[in-house]
Parts: sequence; C-alpha cells; structure tokens
Amino acid sequence: MARVIVIGSGIAGLSAAIHASAAGHHVVILEKASRIGGRGTSQNKDTFSLHYGPHLLDKKGPFYKLCRTLSRVRISTAPLRLDKIEIVGAGLLRPTGNISKVIETKKALKAKNPKNPIFKSSEYISSWGLGFNKPRWNSFLKSKLCVSNEGWIGLIGRLAAALDEIGVLIETKSEVKSIKDKKIKLKNGRMVECDAIILACGFNGAKKLLNNIDSKLSDEVFSRGTRITASVIEAGITSKPMAGKQCIIDQPSGMAIIDYVGIQPRLNITGSHISAIAVGGLKSDNGDTIFQSPDERADKLESFLDSQISGWKDHIVTEMRQETITLGHSKAVDGMAFKHHGVLLAGAWVQSEYILADAAAQSGIIAGQSLKTLANVKTLE
Repeated sequence: MARVIVIGSGIAGLSAAIHASAAGHHVVILEKASRIGGRGTSQNKDTFSLHYGPHLLDKKGPFYKLCRTLSRVRISTAPLRLDKIEIVGAGLLRPTGNISKVIETKKALKAKNPKNPIFKSSEYISSWGLGFNKPRWNSFLKSKLCVSNEGWIGLIGRLAAALDEIGVLIETKSEVKSIKDKKIKLKNGRMVECDAIILACGFNGAKKLLNNIDSKLSDEVFSRGTRITASVIEAGITSKPMAGKQCIIDQPSGMAIIDYVGIQPRLNITGSHISAIAVGGLKSDNGDTIFQSPDERADKLESFLDSQISGWKDHIVTEMRQETITLGHSKAVDGMAFKHHGVLLAGAWVQSEYILADAAAQSGIIAGQSLKTLANVKTLE
C-alpha cells in the first residue's frame, strides 16, 4: 500500500482517487478551492443550477459509466434530439415529415464532408468546437448525448459520496505551492510526504508544479499545444423562447444555444435554462482576427442570443457569465511523462480517445490504475 496524494478534485481527480483507493492505496485529495468538482460543479440560484458552460452527458462514455457503477440509484436522463436541433440558415438538422431532407442529412453525416454545414454542425455540437471525436460523435447520432435530472453537481456528488464511503479524505482550501522529491509544500507552510502523486489540477497548475521538478521536460511536454477557450452565458428564465427547439447552432461563428429544460423537463416545469457558448474565434486558422478580445466575443454571444431568442432578457431570474473558460488544448499531454518522478497526470488535457468530461474521467481512471508502474509502489493482488 502506498501513500498517494491527488492534487485537484475535479472529475479527473475524483476518478483517480476512487481507482487508486480500489487498488489498496491510502489516498488523500488536496483541493485549493473551498468546494470540489472543478468545472463540473454548478451554482444553485433561484431553483436553477447554473453550470460553467454547456454540458452534455455521453451515456456511452466513461464518466457516465463510472457514476452509474458507484450508485444503485438510476441516473435519469433525456437525450438531445436531432429533430429539435436548428442549424442557422439551414433549418432543423433532421426535420420530421420531410423525407427528402432526412435522406439528405443521412448522406451528409455518412460522408463526413468537412465543407458540409450539416456535418460541421453535428461535429461542433458533439465536441463544442474541439474537433471531430468519433466516440462522442457516434453517441450524438445515436441520441446518447443527454442531460441528467441531477445536473452535474449531482453526478459529482455520486463520486464524492463513494470516496466518503471508502474513507478517502478530501482537504479543501489546501493550495499546493511546490513539489520536490515526493514532498508537497502547501501555501500555509505545511509539508506532506507521499509515495506517489497524481496531478489533476489543470493544465497550467500542473505545468507550474512540474517546472520545479524537471523544467526541461516540463517545457517539452507542455509547449506542444494551444489553449482552446470559450465565452459562456447561462440564464434561468421564466419564459420558453426556444419554441420547442433544444439547440440552435451557428457553426461558422462557433456559437450555440441549448435549453437544458427543453431537453430534460424534470429540471424545471415553468421556464427555461439557457446555456450559450462561443468557442475560439480570437484567431482563425489563417491568422485573421475574428474577435479582438474575449469581452468582444462575449458581447457577440449576447447579440447572438438576442437575434435567436428575442426577449429572453426580459424574463431572466438568474444568470452567470464568463468571458473565458478553457475547453481543452490542441495537443494532449502524455499522462505518463513524469512517472519516473513518481508523478502521474490526469485531466481533460491528457491523452485519451475521449474529450471533455469523459477524457477527464478516463485519464483519472488510468492514473489510479497505473500507480503500480511507479517505482516503490505496491498494489493489492
């Protein structure tokens, strides 16, 4: 049995801790914030649970499977439906009663033509602009991208409850200042010794800590990709301005609106939970500037909302806006790159066949199960 410290309590950190503990290790999670969950948390305001950008749960992905395994209580979900998705300028993705349009859509999706607006829009909604990801795209086509009636805070709660049951300690407000020779120094001056470390504290947080361990390797590993960001607007409103649609996409501008309640009516019976996102756009592939700054991107997103669901501002109950959130990175990091230092990496930014929450969960699972590959770390047989 090894002493394992997991730094970060997002989906990746919680997943890693569950699997490290299952392997027989003594696990402690250190989290610098006052609450767990990272970007997977929500803020409950006036009966609405506001998120940090649109989240769709993939029922075929590792995060859903982990949540389902940890609790006997069934996860109630409702799928994003293709016949309720509108592409700006092209109409519904799969309109009912229009056989010719349905056939056209099927052909476009099968061909995966990168110039076809139907395929590009499906790629965008399935990945939120991170590029084509086959597992998640297939889930989208099979109506497996869903909204849970628990919200993301409820799913995070399942992981936290499992860790509490097996006795894994989570220390919040514990910011790590540095790591050296498997000794962790906290910002409050406290020192913690361990046998192995799993860094699940985000791309920038991990890079900063690893610079003190091996700056040359850190520069090599973390300099390969660029950050992909977005602006988001979330609002709980008393009206239903989407007129039966669950999602509106303008793929060329990288913008979309979803209504959580339109997908999962059990979240609120009277209004709508609008989540809008504008991805990237600060620089296009050829270097031309689309938006001058994140605040301009956020302003354009608000204008997009005004144009598509006119009057939504008149019915706001509560809202949350963020000019910049990180969705991912153009190049993923090798989670085993620092294993000879006794450190494994976990997060959506770590190499995986998945993206978003599923990449975070999968990388955490792999890290927790891979501790046996580190020197001086023994697992239960």
